[in-house]
Amino acid sequence: MQPNAAIALMRRALSIVESQTPEMADAHMQVPLDYYGNPELAAKEKELFETSPLALVAASEITNPHDYLVRNAVGRSVLITRDEDGVAHAFLNYCRHRGAEPAQGCGNARRFSCPYHAWTYDSKGRLVGMPLRERYKGLDLSQLGLVELPSQERHGFIWVVLRPGHPIDVAAHLGELDAEIGSLGCDRMTYYPSLAEAPLSTNWKSVAEGLLEGLHLPHVHPDTFGLNPQASHVDLAFYDRFGPHIRWGMGLFGKDDVGRLRATPETEWKPMENIGCIWLISPGLLLSHELYGIIYADLTPGKALHESFLRYGWLSPVTEAPEGMPSPEHMAARAARGVSQDAPVWEGCGRGLARGAHGYALIGRNEKGVQLFHEQLSERIGYTGLRYC
Repeated sequence: MQPNAAIALMRRALSIVESQTPEMADAHMQVPLDYYGNPELAAKEKELFETSPLALVAASEITNPHDYLVRNAVGRSVLITRDEDGVAHAFLNYCRHRGAEPAQGCGNARRFSCPYHAWTYDSKGRLVGMPLRERYKGLDLSQLGLVELPSQERHGFIWVVLRPGHPIDVAAHLGELDAEIGSLGCDRMTYYPSLAEAPLSTNWKSVAEGLLEGLHLPHVHPDTFGLNPQASHVDLAFYDRFGPHIRWGMGLFGKDDVGRLRATPETEWKPMENIGCIWLISPGLLLSHELYGIIYADLTPGKALHESFLRYGWLSPVTEAPEGMPSPEHMAARAARGVSQDAPVWEGCGRGLARGAHGYALIGRNEKGVQLFHEQLSERIGYTGLRYC
């Protein structure tokens, strides 16, 4: 983040903590329950996920030549590799013979052999071997490689578009936030896994809502995320929308600290030590400051309307924690416990949104981040049902 922008956020955080009042939306929002269970809207949302760059893995997950990882992404098996030249690739993980999946899990391999008939591919996706090759005389093997997906390595992630041949431009997708996300330094961090991919029985939008507010922290996470300094200021937050993306954050200090900070020259402020920010990068990427690292989570819809998946991990700039701080491994484990606390609540929300008879979900004025999420998504899918009161 540019210094001037960080100072501006610090000023906002000081005003909010001083007044003990968050930045508020103009009105309360009513979200009709059919917004969460409409198949036509779900199809439009799925198209957003299929045509937007998705940060499917942290670049540090496949650091070496021939490292690979298989991801489920919006119903597709995707093989992500790093070839012998260090270039990352993404492929649909389906054999060109009969469609079986050549790769499983993660690791380091120069070859991926289909478990059905042993057609074999390399880390560039090329078909390099098959049994009884002479039986297929006349076939051009160069035309039978794995189907490659558009991908780009940027800001410490490997971004993938799930439709072959679709354009990809991560910088353009991030827009005004491109430099800010780059400044987080995720390209110099190591990924520590929390959850490989947690299935959730709820609509993905209800999970996104939970990622955009801190009101639930002391109730759902008293012994995990509730230990963060933010938890004592559950809604004392600022909010910004950048196209389809949202940033929210809050001061990591109390009201008693305001006088001291205001008496300190702005040139001596340390905004990144005194404010914490969370970004929801459309359609479902979460990045968040947490202690000395970054939470990295990938939210995607499932096949059914009330199904979603959340992949969760923690990025650390160091292998040894700063003095007095939990280890990176501990931070990742704590994140996993946090999601295990969220999951039953989110799934309860899913049942209520699917079966409730109250007509609409109410998003308060102090839940501005959630309102911004629904507004940007509604604009993109052409939904006109949001109401205000």
